[in-house]
Amino acid sequence: MEKASLSVRMDHAVIREGLSLFSGGGMSPHGFSISPSGDLPSNNLVLGCMLGGSGVIHAEGNASHGWRVPGQMYAVSFSERKLSYDIDGRAEYRSVALMLTPDALEAIGSQDGLPRSVDAVLNRRADPMLLMRAMAPGAIRIAQEMMMPIYQGSMQHLYQEGLALQLLAMQMDMLAETPPEASELSPRDLMRVREARERLLANVKAPDDLGGLARAVGLSPRKLNQGFRIVFGATVFDYLLEARMQAARRMLDEGHEMSLKQLAWSVGYGQVSNFSTAFRRRFGVPPGHYRRERAED
Repeated sequence: MEKASLSVRMDHAVIREGLSLFSGGGMSPHGFSISPSGDLPSNNLVLGCMLGGSGVIHAEGNASHGWRVPGQMYAVSFSERKLSYDIDGRAEYRSVALMLTPDALEAIGSQDGLPRSVDAVLNRRADPMLLMRAMAPGAIRIAQEMMMPIYQGSMQHLYQEGLALQLLAMQMDMLAETPPEASELSPRDLMRVREARERLLANVKAPDDLGGLARAVGLSPRKLNQGFRIVFGATVFDYLLEARMQAARRMLDEGHEMSLKQLAWSVGYGQVSNFSTAFRRRFGVPPGHYRRERAED
């Protein structure tokens, strides 16, 4: 049987000095990972828009952030750390991203100031950042237009520059805002949310239900779910599902000698059929197929 191929395209254009545009995407029946390469200044800032697909962004030193639906904006600052975009294989991944150098950020800040979160990272008063927020409809429309060029040559560059500057203004404005949900979480609540995550990961096979987990850390179920969405980009249930799928894939990658029934049971599934369905939805193939492909590699 011929293996399905991975098709990923990413276009790069320099909009103006210090500001670059990356756009494109890809699709595969299996999940895939994209990692930046080459020498990048540690304070480069990427402001991106997820327009299709789903996945998780991992940045060493920050909580991971995932997106399940299109229309999510993310901001990530480069540093001497591991960074990867893990893309699900079930739908076409599409994204647009603007990358700004420290000089470009300083030029913006000299006129109107920068959002506090960006300024703190740029001036090394805070650790490198990774965050994700829902985009405004107008920003989504502009990002989509940037992926559909209608001019050529110098006119296309002017068109892209105009859209890029509009999108940049909207993204900076969103970074300057404090999400209503985030303001409702105190430092103590954030500590409790992280404690709940550790409890969840310590026993993915048979964790407490939402109510029990919330009681164990001293939060209401609503507050705990809200905290998970803010800190980890997913509800408690979705975070647990992702942890179970990653644990199962890790065991398959490591070549553990166990039946699919045992594998399903080890990550909390009583029925192999339910486990296989969840695995296929997450990685594009059933676990048995995934195991055979790994054995052939």
